[in-house]
Amino acid sequence: MIERAFIGPDRRFWLVRPRPTTRRHEESTNVVLEFMADDETRVVSCRRDEWEVPAPDFADLLSRSVPGGASRGVLRLHEPELHED
Repeated sequence: MIERAFIGPDRRFWLVRPRPTTRRHEESTNVVLEFMADDETRVVSCRRDEWEVPAPDFADLLSRSVPGGASRGVLRLHEPELHED
């Protein structure tokens, strides 16, 4: 899987990597990306043809993203899931 980095419009360094999971019926057409900066994680689902190009539109992808955990409880890969007792 392709992992990339870019400097965002706010001058922050972002690491972008595909997440290992996507909706089963969208595996061949879509990819879920995780945008990570020092103090923030965001997630976006996009078409593969938007990501698998030499120069993706990072600003557009970032603008469509949601905070990590906001999309149906998606957590950062290294964060444990919290359970309420």
